[in-house]
Amino acid sequence: MYTFTLFLSMWARILLPFLFPDATTAKESKITAPAVEKIVVDQVIWSANRRLSWEDFRGQPDDGNPHHALTAANLAVNANCKNQGFTYEVNCVFLPTESWTKNKKSQQLLKHEQLHFDLTEVHARLLRRELQKLNCTNLKEELNGTVSRAFTKWKADQDAFDIASKHGVNAERERQWAATIAQRLRALESYK
Repeated sequence: MYTFTLFLSMWARILLPFLFPDATTAKESKITAPAVEKIVVDQVIWSANRRLSWEDFRGQPDDGNPHHALTAANLAVNANCKNQGFTYEVNCVFLPTESWTKNKKSQQLLKHEQLHFDLTEVHARLLRRELQKLNCTNLKEELNGTVSRAFTKWKADQDAFDIASKHGVNAERERQWAATIAQRLRALESYK
């Protein structure tokens, strides 16, 4: 099982220059977007060389939840236009304090949760590919829709994975998804 969150500061940082154009240029202005660097979030950025371990799952298990584990992952997006130059960064992050497990002995369950994290990285790469199409001229009209569509597709893909694999119980379907996720990561290598 998985969950995802969206950093609200991302939206403030993206939308503020469009809602308050003078806020980014006027030195005396008190309206500023919160700096993402100041937000302290315990997270693990996805890496092919660093796999999740049960020690990463530090959240309190939800006894009322029928699932055995929950992976809280996010697409952390930061986009800016400065001097007509568009820059962006998309990170696939795992949130340890929001992720939990009821069974730290099952390696099969850990593999299932890792696949959720890997699938999130697939969608981070897809979003990077889409953001390459934007620039400061079309950013105001296109950014919100691009990010919203990316999050919708990500959630749908995560749900499809859980349904097909029956949350990791159907081993054959899970193997098929693992192969597909690995193939998608290879196909999107240039958007790493």
